[in-house]
Amino acid sequence: MKNWVTDIKPQTIFLIIGLIYGLGFLLANPPLLGVDNEGEHYDKALYLSDGYVIPEIFDHHAGYYVPQGAYNLEVKFYTLRNMHKKIGVDDILSSLNQPLNESNKVFTDVDRTPPIPSTAVSFSAIITYSPLPYLASAFAMTIGKILSFSPIILMYIGRLANLIVWLTFIYLAIRITPVHKWVLLMLSLMPMTILAGSSLSADSFAIALSFLVIAIFLNFAFNNNIKNIETKEIGILFILMIMLALSKQTYFFLIFLFFIIPTNKFVNRNRMFIIFIILFLSTFLISIYWNMDVNRFYLPTFLHVSIPLQTSFIESNPLNFINIIINTILTKNIVLSIITSFIGDFRGYTIYLPNWLITFYFILYPSMLTLTALLDKSDIIVDIKQKLIILITFITVFVLICISMYLTGTPVGQNTINNIVGRYFIPIAPLLFLVLYNNKIKFNIGKGYNLIIISVIIFSLTIALYLLVTGNFNL
Repeated sequence: MKNWVTDIKPQTIFLIIGLIYGLGFLLANPPLLGVDNEGEHYDKALYLSDGYVIPEIFDHHAGYYVPQGAYNLEVKFYTLRNMHKKIGVDDILSSLNQPLNESNKVFTDVDRTPPIPSTAVSFSAIITYSPLPYLASAFAMTIGKILSFSPIILMYIGRLANLIVWLTFIYLAIRITPVHKWVLLMLSLMPMTILAGSSLSADSFAIALSFLVIAIFLNFAFNNNIKNIETKEIGILFILMIMLALSKQTYFFLIFLFFIIPTNKFVNRNRMFIIFIILFLSTFLISIYWNMDVNRFYLPTFLHVSIPLQTSFIESNPLNFINIIINTILTKNIVLSIITSFIGDFRGYTIYLPNWLITFYFILYPSMLTLTALLDKSDIIVDIKQKLIILITFITVFVLICISMYLTGTPVGQNTINNIVGRYFIPIAPLLFLVLYNNKIKFNIGKGYNLIIISVIIFSLTIALYLLVTGNFNL
């Protein structure tokens, strides 16, 4: 007779918990006030659902034309947030029958283009994002518009489409990866990860796709049934890397995980390097082409920020910039902010998990993740060289994220980096824990410890969902 505790599959647990709490977060999350300025993602998906891709320019402003009803919906809920009013069921119900009024389009100013007053400060990099992360939500909205759904229903079905893609990609990632299935489960079911996954934010797609890319590389490297990397496998990598490069360019550098694949799976080293160079250049150039086309719409979000001056500063002071990263990491308030926003800082509408729950996460969850990384194993051996490549890849993407935020959100020459959000590091978090993978500790994670993992996840998500529903953040 099989032991049901031992036989619990992490991908099945993910699908069950992810679906239940994903739907819960989707509905409890106030309209358009989710992570990363959700209203702007809503505008972009709506614009794409009309068949348009490149932003429009009106009176030196860059943005999108959206239906009057959608614009009114955004104004309503942003006004409620700015009034610090708790958004209730009545506010949502009163919007259900509001018409989309698609025949009357309104220009929404997402960003601005020169000439521009020197005091202007309302800009967004979302203007430069490719349409790829929005295809699911845009398709759902297209169907919704055919069925004459109201603007708020379009928003909810857009979230649902993103959630389905998020669930699918991460389910496949956990199923495919030959190592650290439980670690990936824990990272996927943090409150912040689920909140992003059930929102209109491009982070929903980027996080899930990054996890899937990592899992594919691990599978190619350690799956003994894959004897040679043939055209099929190269085609999979090509498609995934294009998707990742057009999702969020920084995560494209997960491509360096290519080198954890044993050389003998490519016949010889020369063929391996030729394939990598072709793969790297082709996908990188595609992402560069997109960015060159849309970067003209973007200006830094904050005053006293200059991308050209910051770039010059980094190029002339590379060692000093390393010190800036270290100084940022060692600054207590910044570290606490990163950890908080990594786990459950719902910044879109200024909702924060209570200190006791953050403390719980700060102490218990990282400890459990570390312990799980040590215990979660199979018969596969990850050698020192492969761990070094994994660590270098993690550090590369980590530094690139820091550079990105230094260029776009930090005054020139400042000795710390502003606006680093912990959510940005979720897509690469599995790499950090992979360094701890080992076969030396003889312990079967299925002998009860898996139930502890599931219990902690459910407890944490239940508390977070309760706080979202009730707005009671002083527990």
